[in-house]
Parts: sequence; structure tokens; C-alpha cells
Amino acid sequence: MLRNGVINGQLASVLARFRHVNTLAIVDGPFPSYPGVELVDLALIKGFPSIPDVLDAILPLMELTGLYLANEFSEKVDALTVEKYKKHHSGVPTILIPHEEFKIKVGQALAIIHTGDAVPYSSVILKSG
Repeated sequence: MLRNGVINGQLASVLARFRHVNTLAIVDGPFPSYPGVELVDLALIKGFPSIPDVLDAILPLMELTGLYLANEFSEKVDALTVEKYKKHHSGVPTILIPHEEFKIKVGQALAIIHTGDAVPYSSVILKSG
């Protein structure tokens, strides 16, 4: 039995397969699933877990080269929430892209981690070398 780290079997499997040039999407509650892209559904209730909760759990385990974030997050969400969320991935180089392009990139990800997050446009895509 694991004593530390990710204990969700499906998520642990996805993280083990996340390798060079892969991307991994961590999305908010209303974000759709995509046919052909593995879905790890962690959503329990509206707001939980949040995207920052998931980032705090997995970022220490990963080596990333970047993170994609939709432009609309800063444009349409209040500044205090944006600042609070960005603190959870502040050490990762962030690439801002339009939400329409973001949705296309989600369809190309190794997997989608679905959260219960209720903050619009807060979804991120993690990028490995």
C-alpha cells in the first residue's frame, strides 16, 4: 500500500505515462470531455477539488517545460482570484493562448484531469519537454 504521493490509481497511472512532449490537461468542472482522450474524473462536488488542489498534489512530482493558460482567465476573472490561482504554478513558464486554441490543445493531451473547480477559464495544460 502506498503511504505517500498520489493514491488515485488512474491518476498515478497517467502521471507515470506523462513523458517527453506530452501534455496533460487539468480542467474545471463544466469543461467537456473529449472522445479518445483519457478522462481522470476527480470531481466530487462543485468547487472540490479545485485546480490549485490538484496542482499542489502533482507539481512536486513532475518536471515541466511549460503550462498553457487561456488569455480569458485574466481578462474575465477577478484579479484577486487570478493572483491566488497563479501562485500555485508560479514556478512554471506560462504560455497564454486564446481559449479556442486551448480547447484544441486539450483534445491533443495524454489525459484530462477533471476537477470540481467552479472558476471559469481556470483550466491549465501542463507541458513536458
